[in-house]
Amino acid sequence: MENDFLKDLGFLGVTARLKRLSDKLSYSIKELYSENLIDIEPSWHLVFLLLKKKKQSTMTEIAESLHLSQPAMTKMINRMSKKNYIEVIRDSNDKRKKILQLSSKAKRELPRFEVIWEAGENSIREILKANLAFLDSLAEFEEQIDSKSFKDRALNYLKYQDN
Repeated sequence: MENDFLKDLGFLGVTARLKRLSDKLSYSIKELYSENLIDIEPSWHLVFLLLKKKKQSTMTEIAESLHLSQPAMTKMINRMSKKNYIEVIRDSNDKRKKILQLSSKAKRELPRFEVIWEAGENSIREILKANLAFLDSLAEFEEQIDSKSFKDRALNYLKYQDN
């Protein structure tokens, strides 16, 4: 049997296991993209799909929809823009406001990307054996973190220790 210290830690190892799993998936997705001559990063599919659906959106709207920080969103959009997948248009009413949309290159490549993403979705279904309970548990975990942060929960326990 394989020794896995993070598993042995139980609840104390959850964050490290989630990070490890995320890293493994990201690395594998990068390899998949590379082998299929796709020059995008793993997280970009979220923006592609969102802009495909909405046609145009601001960076703030995208960040809010994806529940990502503004700095993380800015970094991602800048990288996508450098690869000519995103067009940035100034709002005619408010020149400070930037509206984002998929470029012609992105629209041209999107069908090819979607084939890969569908294969990825099928792979996740296979891995999870279509276990919807996992998705429900993940959603509950996210909701719990959103309703009260990990830090606040831990501080609450520390406060009880002091008494």
